Amino acid sequence: MAEQHHPLYDIDINIKSVKCFSTEGSGKFNFEPITFVIGKNNSGKSTVLDVLERISREGTTKIFADFLRFNETPRIELSSFLDEKKLEREFPRNVSGGDIRGKSHWDYGKKFSAKKFSWEVSQDLEARFMVDSVPDWDGGPTIVDRLSRAFTNPFSGKWSLRVRAERDVVPEARSTERALASTGAGLTNLVRAFIHSDDLPRHLVEVDLLNDLNAIYRGDSEFTNILCQENEKSGLWEIYLTEEGKGDIRLSQSGSSLKTAFIITAFLRLVPIVSKNHNMANLIFCLEEPENNFHPALLRRLIEFLADQRKEKGYSLMVTTHSPICIDWAAKREDATILHVRKEQGRTVCQNVLDYGGRTSILEDLDVRGSDILQANGVIWVEGPSDRVYIRKWIDLASKGLLREDTHYTFLYYGGKVLSHFEALPPDEMGDRIKMLLINRNVAVVMDSDRRPNPGKNRKPRSQLNATKRRLIEEVENRGGFSWVTCGKEIENYVPKAGWNLLSGSDLKIDDEYTDIPAMADLIAITKTKVDLAHAIEPYITLEQIEAHLDLGEKMDDFCAHIRIWNGL
Repeated sequence: MAEQHHPLYDIDINIKSVKCFSTEGSGKFNFEPITFVIGKNNSGKSTVLDVLERISREGTTKIFADFLRFNETPRIELSSFLDEKKLEREFPRNVSGGDIRGKSHWDYGKKFSAKKFSWEVSQDLEARFMVDSVPDWDGGPTIVDRLSRAFTNPFSGKWSLRVRAERDVVPEARSTERALASTGAGLTNLVRAFIHSDDLPRHLVEVDLLNDLNAIYRGDSEFTNILCQENEKSGLWEIYLTEEGKGDIRLSQSGSSLKTAFIITAFLRLVPIVSKNHNMANLIFCLEEPENNFHPALLRRLIEFLADQRKEKGYSLMVTTHSPICIDWAAKREDATILHVRKEQGRTVCQNVLDYGGRTSILEDLDVRGSDILQANGVIWVEGPSDRVYIRKWIDLASKGLLREDTHYTFLYYGGKVLSHFEALPPDEMGDRIKMLLINRNVAVVMDSDRRPNPGKNRKPRSQLNATKRRLIEEVENRGGFSWVTCGKEIENYVPKAGWNLLSGSDLKIDDEYTDIPAMADLIAITKTKVDLAHAIEPYITLEQIEAHLDLGEKMDDFCAHIRIWNGL
């Protein structure tokens, strides 16, 4: 449930005819206290922030002058609830009659208090009430006028700050201007003013901002002081950070992560002071691509820091990112949402991601793979280790050695009856069973049919699939995974009789694909276990057998196609 009392609470937006967004629009989307905007490069993520920045900027008259898309008219559709006090003034409790039904005008009008209405904001900031957003409109023509007068622009009084993806900190000349640009320009002069000017509280830099940096860098670095000094030769001012054992470090010559952290903390600590009349509870704070500068552990600490600051001060936090770390972090928080910006049928759309399927589609859109963190890109679940030997051999032959275990796929064992403890449902729908999709979202499952011969009957025997196997097959296939129930009794039946004869040196009595091969006496004499048997027959398995025997060729084509999809091949 969305947290109340943040600036973007209960506001829906549809962006129309702005940059990459068509006249049809982005589709309505909304915000949580923390919103991660995720999509490919040039998908439109920054445009979402552009729009928020412009419509929350006071004193702007041509809000979208540089956002024009061809010769179309930029429009932003806003949906929100009416101001209840204004609504009651338009539908008074002590008035009745006229073109309004009910005991009183309020008895009729109060039904609109729990419904969202839409307005379109045009290029010149004029807001047009959208009549078609009025639900259950059964009154006279003045109803729309009354509802329109009860509208309060949901962005009234809001303001925004933004840290752009391209940012830096450099030495600067002294200036009377106290402003911090979205690129970091002006930071040095602003810090200089707080430390050396008598009308600004220096403790915000020397204590509060210093503590913020140490909270973000805890365990990596600890800073003991912040200085701002003038170079006598150049006349430029420089920010220094003092670190134990390293002395004073020039911020302009430090790593990009430290510069970015300093810019972010300065925006939150210093800019509200020099802005004077701005309330943090009305702030929309926008941060672009923090992963450009932060390693994974530091990125998590930064996001945690911003979440704590946001909760304390009440602002809305918007973050554009490609990072799976942010996706993972957001999926575990009730105060966060993911906004997926993507191309769909020739138009750019924005959609709030609400479930596991939506999050996996983002990972696929960004081409995030398990191998990016030294893990295989898919898991093949089999009953036991002998199945692994056969399937690995068949994949190697069918793919001509291009699909490799531990890179493109790996195996896990479910062990017969233990299968009842597994499930392949999305995590938000799961019960107490072992969660296969949390181990890897790309999943295949292979099962023996356990078909047995029908003596004297000239028909295919029934598969012996129990309720657990049927359930798991449905779950896997519903998630786009691969399920394979053997055509014959079990995996060994996919090796033709000629192969087993070569291994045993005799003509085995294998009548059909339902023969219990591992139980044959001639083979037991050669190997003690099913795993040993699999390794022994492996040299006799050929590509020609795959293409000619039972449905093995068809299954391997489908299987290898799934593995290629897992790996983006």
